[in-house]
Amino acid sequence: MKWAFLVLVISYIFFLRGFLMHWGSNHKEISRYYVGDSILLQPDYENVLAVTINKPPSAIWPWIAQMGLNKGGFYSITRLENIFGCKLHNADRLHPEWQNPRPGDHEPVCASAEKSNMSGWTIMEVVPNKALVYKSSLDSSWMMGFYIDSVSEKSSRLITRMRYITPKQFWQYITDKVWMEWAHCVMQRGSIMGIKKRAEKN
Repeated sequence: MKWAFLVLVISYIFFLRGFLMHWGSNHKEISRYYVGDSILLQPDYENVLAVTINKPPSAIWPWIAQMGLNKGGFYSITRLENIFGCKLHNADRLHPEWQNPRPGDHEPVCASAEKSNMSGWTIMEVVPNKALVYKSSLDSSWMMGFYIDSVSEKSSRLITRMRYITPKQFWQYITDKVWMEWAHCVMQRGSIMGIKKRAEKN
Protein backbone atom coordinates (compact mmCIF):
# COMPACT_ATOMS: atom_id res chain seq x y z
CA MET A 1 0.00 0.00 0.00
CA LYS A 2 2.80 2.39 0.89
CA TRP A 3 4.58 1.60 -2.38
CA ALA A 4 1.40 2.18 -4.36
CA PHE A 5 0.97 5.59 -2.71
CA LEU A 6 4.61 6.45 -3.41
CA VAL A 7 4.24 5.48 -7.08
CA LEU A 8 1.09 7.61 -7.28
CA VAL A 9 2.85 10.66 -5.80
CA ILE A 10 5.90 10.28 -8.07
CA SER A 11 3.67 9.81 -11.14
CA TYR A 12 1.73 12.95 -10.27
CA ILE A 13 4.81 15.11 -9.62
CA PHE A 14 6.83 14.04 -12.65
CA PHE A 15 4.14 13.29 -15.23
CA LEU A 16 0.54 14.22 -14.48
CA ARG A 17 1.13 17.58 -12.77
CA GLY A 18 2.82 19.15 -15.79
CA PHE A 19 0.03 17.93 -18.06
CA LEU A 20 -2.70 19.30 -15.80
CA MET A 21 -0.99 22.66 -15.29
CA HIS A 22 -0.70 23.24 -19.05
CA TRP A 23 -3.74 21.29 -20.24
CA GLY A 24 -4.34 22.07 -23.92
CA SER A 25 -1.99 25.06 -24.04
CA ASN A 26 1.12 25.61 -26.15
CA HIS A 27 4.52 27.10 -25.32
CA LYS A 28 3.61 30.57 -26.54
CA GLU A 29 0.46 30.65 -24.43
CA ILE A 30 2.36 29.45 -21.36
CA SER A 31 5.17 32.01 -21.57
CA ARG A 32 3.50 35.17 -22.88
CA TYR A 33 2.46 38.35 -21.06
CA TYR A 34 -1.25 38.68 -20.28
CA VAL A 35 -3.52 41.58 -19.41
CA GLY A 36 -3.56 41.88 -15.62
CA ASP A 37 -0.10 40.45 -14.99
CA SER A 38 0.85 43.51 -12.96
CA ILE A 39 -1.67 42.49 -10.28
CA LEU A 40 0.60 39.67 -9.10
CA LEU A 41 4.20 39.80 -10.27
CA GLN A 42 5.77 36.86 -8.40
CA PRO A 43 3.28 34.02 -7.96
CA ASP A 44 4.28 30.66 -6.48
CA TYR A 45 1.66 28.86 -8.56
CA GLU A 46 0.64 29.38 -12.16
CA ASN A 47 -1.35 27.29 -14.61
CA VAL A 48 -2.32 27.93 -18.22
CA LEU A 49 -5.12 25.91 -19.82
CA ALA A 50 -6.52 26.40 -23.31
CA VAL A 51 -8.90 25.05 -25.93
CA THR A 52 -9.72 25.83 -29.56
CA ILE A 53 -13.29 27.02 -30.17
CA ASN A 54 -14.70 27.04 -33.68
CA LYS A 55 -16.25 30.47 -33.29
CA PRO A 56 -14.94 34.06 -33.48
CA PRO A 57 -14.24 35.98 -30.23
CA SER A 58 -17.54 37.86 -30.52
CA ALA A 59 -19.43 34.57 -30.10
CA ILE A 60 -17.36 33.50 -27.08
CA TRP A 61 -17.14 36.73 -25.11
CA PRO A 62 -20.84 36.97 -24.07
CA TRP A 63 -20.56 33.66 -22.20
CA ILE A 64 -17.53 34.94 -20.30
CA ALA A 65 -19.10 38.34 -19.63
CA GLN A 66 -22.05 36.82 -17.78
CA MET A 67 -20.09 34.52 -15.45
CA GLY A 68 -20.85 34.68 -11.74
CA LEU A 69 -22.64 32.91 -8.90
CA ASN A 70 -25.85 34.91 -9.31
CA LYS A 71 -25.59 35.14 -13.09
CA GLY A 72 -24.51 32.54 -15.64
CA GLY A 73 -22.44 30.34 -13.34
CA PHE A 74 -18.98 29.18 -14.44
CA TYR A 75 -19.99 26.36 -16.84
CA SER A 76 -17.76 23.85 -15.05
CA ILE A 77 -18.55 20.58 -13.26
CA THR A 78 -21.53 21.83 -11.30
CA ARG A 79 -22.05 18.64 -9.28
CA LEU A 80 -18.56 18.97 -7.81
CA GLU A 81 -18.97 22.69 -7.13
CA ASN A 82 -22.27 22.17 -5.36
CA ILE A 83 -20.91 19.44 -3.09
CA PHE A 84 -19.38 22.36 -1.18
CA GLY A 85 -22.64 24.31 -1.05
CA CYS A 86 -21.90 26.72 -3.87
CA LYS A 87 -25.45 26.54 -5.28
CA LEU A 88 -24.30 27.25 -8.81
CA HIS A 89 -26.59 27.06 -11.83
CA ASN A 90 -24.99 27.26 -15.26
CA ALA A 91 -26.86 29.21 -17.92
CA ASP A 92 -27.46 27.65 -21.32
CA ARG A 93 -28.48 30.91 -22.97
CA LEU A 94 -27.21 34.45 -23.10
CA HIS A 95 -28.78 37.07 -20.84
CA PRO A 96 -28.57 40.69 -22.07
CA GLU A 97 -28.84 42.00 -18.50
CA TRP A 98 -25.58 40.24 -17.55
CA GLN A 99 -23.46 41.49 -20.43
CA ASN A 100 -21.79 44.51 -18.83
CA PRO A 101 -19.02 43.42 -16.42
CA ARG A 102 -17.06 46.41 -15.09
CA PRO A 103 -13.77 46.79 -13.22
CA GLY A 104 -14.48 46.95 -9.51
CA ASP A 105 -17.55 44.71 -9.63
CA HIS A 106 -17.64 42.10 -6.89
CA GLU A 107 -18.45 38.56 -8.02
CA PRO A 108 -19.41 36.00 -5.37
CA VAL A 109 -18.35 32.53 -6.47
CA CYS A 110 -19.86 30.20 -3.87
CA ALA A 111 -22.98 30.63 -1.72
CA SER A 112 -21.52 28.84 1.32
CA ALA A 113 -18.37 30.97 1.15
CA GLU A 114 -20.42 34.17 1.03
CA LYS A 115 -22.32 33.14 4.16
CA SER A 116 -18.98 32.62 5.91
CA ASN A 117 -17.78 36.09 4.82
CA MET A 118 -15.08 34.52 2.69
CA SER A 119 -13.61 36.53 -0.15
CA GLY A 120 -15.15 36.40 -3.60
CA TRP A 121 -13.70 37.86 -6.78
CA THR A 122 -13.26 41.44 -7.93
CA ILE A 123 -13.18 42.20 -11.64
CA MET A 124 -9.93 44.02 -12.44
CA GLU A 125 -9.69 44.11 -16.24
CA VAL A 126 -12.37 44.05 -18.93
CA VAL A 127 -11.36 44.06 -22.59
CA PRO A 128 -14.44 43.06 -24.61
CA ASN A 129 -13.88 40.06 -26.88
CA LYS A 130 -10.36 39.66 -25.45
CA ALA A 131 -9.94 39.46 -21.67
CA LEU A 132 -11.70 39.33 -18.31
CA VAL A 133 -9.45 39.27 -15.24
CA TYR A 134 -10.37 38.69 -11.60
CA LYS A 135 -8.45 38.93 -8.35
CA SER A 136 -9.31 37.97 -4.80
CA SER A 137 -11.57 40.58 -3.22
CA LEU A 138 -9.53 40.22 -0.02
CA ASP A 139 -6.07 41.05 -1.39
CA SER A 140 -3.81 40.63 -4.43
CA SER A 141 -2.46 37.17 -3.60
CA TRP A 142 -4.68 35.43 -6.20
CA MET A 143 -5.84 36.21 -9.71
CA MET A 144 -7.41 34.45 -12.68
CA GLY A 145 -7.99 35.55 -16.25
CA PHE A 146 -10.00 34.38 -19.24
CA TYR A 147 -8.43 35.37 -22.56
CA ILE A 148 -9.58 35.00 -26.16
CA ASP A 149 -7.15 34.94 -29.09
CA SER A 150 -8.52 35.14 -32.62
CA VAL A 151 -7.02 32.43 -34.86
CA SER A 152 -9.13 32.94 -37.99
CA GLU A 153 -12.53 34.32 -38.94
CA LYS A 154 -14.18 31.20 -37.54
CA SER A 155 -11.74 29.99 -34.88
CA SER A 156 -10.36 31.21 -31.56
CA ARG A 157 -8.25 30.06 -28.65
CA LEU A 158 -9.80 30.38 -25.19
CA ILE A 159 -7.19 30.51 -22.45
CA THR A 160 -7.62 30.53 -18.70
CA ARG A 161 -4.76 31.19 -16.31
CA MET A 162 -4.66 31.13 -12.52
CA ARG A 163 -1.81 32.63 -10.48
CA TYR A 164 -1.46 32.85 -6.71
CA ILE A 165 0.91 32.95 -3.78
CA THR A 166 1.02 29.55 -2.10
CA PRO A 167 -0.01 29.52 1.59
CA LYS A 168 2.99 29.46 3.93
CA GLN A 169 1.33 27.66 6.86
CA PHE A 170 2.34 23.99 6.78
CA TRP A 171 -1.06 22.29 6.60
CA GLN A 172 -2.48 24.89 4.22
CA TYR A 173 0.56 24.34 2.00
CA ILE A 174 0.08 20.55 2.06
CA THR A 175 -3.63 20.92 1.30
CA ASP A 176 -2.82 23.18 -1.61
CA LYS A 177 -0.30 20.74 -3.11
CA VAL A 178 -2.30 17.57 -2.47
CA TRP A 179 -5.76 18.85 -3.35
CA MET A 180 -6.10 22.40 -4.66
CA GLU A 181 -3.51 22.37 -7.46
CA TRP A 182 -5.07 19.62 -9.52
CA ALA A 183 -8.63 20.52 -8.49
CA HIS A 184 -8.14 24.04 -9.88
CA CYS A 185 -6.98 22.58 -13.19
CA VAL A 186 -9.89 20.17 -13.45
CA MET A 187 -12.47 22.88 -12.71
CA GLN A 188 -10.84 25.41 -15.05
CA ARG A 189 -10.78 22.81 -17.80
CA GLY A 190 -14.45 22.15 -17.13
CA SER A 191 -15.15 25.88 -17.40
CA ILE A 192 -13.51 26.46 -20.78
CA MET A 193 -15.01 23.24 -22.17
CA GLY A 194 -18.41 24.41 -20.94
CA ILE A 195 -17.92 27.73 -22.73
CA LYS A 196 -16.78 25.92 -25.88
CA LYS A 197 -19.89 23.72 -25.85
CA ARG A 198 -22.24 26.68 -25.47
CA ALA A 199 -20.49 28.97 -27.95
CA GLU A 200 -20.31 26.33 -30.68
CA LYS A 201 -23.92 25.29 -30.16
CA ASN A 202 -25.31 28.78 -30.65
